[in-house]
Amino acid sequence: MQTQIRSSAKLKLFLCLLLTAALLLFMEAPAANAMAKGTRTVRVAFPIQTGLTQLDEYGNYSGYTYEYLEEIAQYTGWNYEFVEVSGDPNESLLTLMDMLEKGEIDLMGGMLYSEELGQQYDYASYSYGSVETILQVLHDSPQDITINSQAPQTFRIAVAGKGGQREQELEDYCKMNMITPVYVRCEGSEEQLEALKNGTADMMLNVSMNYIEGVRTVARFAPKPFYLVTTKGNDSGLMEELNSAILSVEQANPSFSSGLYEKYFFPASDTLYLSDSEAAYASTAERLRVGVLVGQPPYQYQDENGELKGISIGLLDYISQQTGLEFELIPFDSRDEMYALAQKGGLDIVAGIPYNYDFAREHGVSLAQPYVSSQYLLMIDKELSENSIKGKRLALLSTSTYKGEFAGNVVPFDSTLACIQAITRGEADYTYVDAYTAQYYTNLPQYRKFKLVPQTYEPRKICFGVVKPGNWDLLSILNKINSTISETDMQSIINQNITQKPPASLGDFVFEYPVESVAVIAGISITIIAILLIFLRQRAKMNRKNALELKKHFQVYALMNEYFFEYNYDTDIMFVSIPPKEGENQPALLEFNSKDLNGKDAEKYRAFLDIIRCREDGIHEVRLLCTDGCRHWLRIALETVCDNDRPVYAIGKINVIDEEKREKETLLKKSQHDSLTHIYNAETSFELVSEALTGLGSGDMGALLLIDVDHFKSINDTYGHLHGDEILREVASLLEGSFRKEDIVGRPGGDEFIVYMKNIRDTRTLTEKCASLCAQMHGISIEPGKHLTVSIGAAASAGGMTYSKLYQLADRALYKAKELGRDTFYLSDGSAG
Repeated sequence: MQTQIRSSAKLKLFLCLLLTAALLLFMEAPAANAMAKGTRTVRVAFPIQTGLTQLDEYGNYSGYTYEYLEEIAQYTGWNYEFVEVSGDPNESLLTLMDMLEKGEIDLMGGMLYSEELGQQYDYASYSYGSVETILQVLHDSPQDITINSQAPQTFRIAVAGKGGQREQELEDYCKMNMITPVYVRCEGSEEQLEALKNGTADMMLNVSMNYIEGVRTVARFAPKPFYLVTTKGNDSGLMEELNSAILSVEQANPSFSSGLYEKYFFPASDTLYLSDSEAAYASTAERLRVGVLVGQPPYQYQDENGELKGISIGLLDYISQQTGLEFELIPFDSRDEMYALAQKGGLDIVAGIPYNYDFAREHGVSLAQPYVSSQYLLMIDKELSENSIKGKRLALLSTSTYKGEFAGNVVPFDSTLACIQAITRGEADYTYVDAYTAQYYTNLPQYRKFKLVPQTYEPRKICFGVVKPGNWDLLSILNKINSTISETDMQSIINQNITQKPPASLGDFVFEYPVESVAVIAGISITIIAILLIFLRQRAKMNRKNALELKKHFQVYALMNEYFFEYNYDTDIMFVSIPPKEGENQPALLEFNSKDLNGKDAEKYRAFLDIIRCREDGIHEVRLLCTDGCRHWLRIALETVCDNDRPVYAIGKINVIDEEKREKETLLKKSQHDSLTHIYNAETSFELVSEALTGLGSGDMGALLLIDVDHFKSINDTYGHLHGDEILREVASLLEGSFRKEDIVGRPGGDEFIVYMKNIRDTRTLTEKCASLCAQMHGISIEPGKHLTVSIGAAASAGGMTYSKLYQLADRALYKAKELGRDTFYLSDGSAG
């Protein structure tokens, strides 16, 4: 009987290891949570696996399986109880499988199907993901590796372990593709990666759900779906609801699984890796000639100075910065002329073309991946209804690639602008534009009267075209740029072109408000003439007065030999008197108008001006960026001069107090920190922990740890106080490195240390932290062959608890730890006596 039980257990373990090895290298199968209708709590096996089922140091769950389960819960209303088993990963996995078979847990995930396991567990009808066996090379591999199934090839392949299902899958793949594999045996993925880096292997064998930084995939094969499983014969209705929920998830969002896969196992990278041939092409290519069809804002157009602008141009600048490629932009007004030159070999690239295979075939270009995808909008006059466009006149580009039926009667035009203008002139009733083009044109007054209605058609996609016969390295570089450019950089290029208002003229205003414009222009003209005459006379008087005032102030400032300032609220002009440098007799006078500030000048002066304008008279101590390009502590004495309640001038004096501030900060740090270990002293620790306890909410939890060095007196007596002091400093350094910045680490005195952890999830987190600390202390050597040990007493804190109460609990726990023989920890049970 026992023999049968052992055989069964061995079979389970073998199957389990076989299947999970196919999922993740050296990882267990993920687990999920099975749920019942309503608010039923479902117990879920949760082995800790990177990417699938993860748990951080604060007890937060994440991972592919975890998120998929949470999405299922949106359809079922289930709650989850995640079940973990400590110990060796393989043993814990076997334990969880036994618990599932006995019905002690309800659900488990990440299971590949086999006939043997199918007799032990009930599988969901639908998989929730799949895993592939893959071959990978370094992103910046010194050789360009391409698998050619038509020619024999030999590759050195780094493989973890020996034998197994994945290696058999590799053998099958190699036979199919005429590859002779030479195995480089490794202990794990780190050793595989090192084999690629040192050149002892060409490729490494991996699985698609084991993400490794710095490699790229060159082959995928042997895909295997994985499932959620439950106890055999579970008739609670759980599997029925699970199947329904998985189907709903996939139907509602078919890309949900692939999105999770990319999030946890293939995170987006903004690093551009070029192959040898691509890098060689980028470094040796001559200036590439780019055809730019103008009149297509915001994608490409010429500004009033004839300079080429637009999203396409901005992206070409980005490509040049990233790769070193140089471009010569050649503008065209005619599409036919541009493609005629391209067919004669006069162009290398065509910018801003539709991502359409028929279009590419007709014009002899190869399509790069689209760099813009924008929703189509129906643009129609506000006076018309968008509910029925049947039979109305549709303004459409004569070069449109659309080949379907139209609801309206098509009227062709040569450009998007011509289509829009046709509607304003009554020559057409509506047109279609993409969202970026619509935003660009509706900035102009004459086009604001249009109504924009989103459409559900396939979005407009814009790309670069490489003129045939083109260089495939160039096409590959353009595609890699599209996949690595960050959303922030791409959106910045788009925003610079769609939010930049096209040049408008007085004619635009007159077009929108013709009658009012005539009256306003006439009135403004008369008023301006009268104001100019008065202003010129007053200006002459004020100039003479200001010159005398400035001379007087300058002489006063020279006598004082200090920094003074004067700000005029009416003119926004600021004067700052700078004491004369050594060897000079006169102070420098800095004058600037806040309205003219921009760029770095704005950054230097804006904060200073904000203080001056605040009208809070008195002393202000602030740290600001000054004219020397450095930040200094300043003491600003401010006084506002008012005419009744209206501020007219702000005057004051400035002192640089960097040295004074440094002295204060040094004294404050010395008063707060222990002189030996440079962590918080007893008084500061007490204040900071008390403050943290005051801020605890009803559901929050913290923890206080008291740490004593075991037999420290013996260390002092045996090795001397200097060695003892060095030990204390090492303990303090280890504690500071083991906790977060917001946690409080101090030394009340002697060989006692105190730590307060803020915002912990539960006591399990505290237990793991104490155990980790005890283990880490063994790394501090007292003498060769003898390491340091500590005793730790810990107590969890809750809202309303005082420092003295918490300290008493932790101190009592420390006493218990010492009673247990030291070199251990003890958690308070909440009672102090």
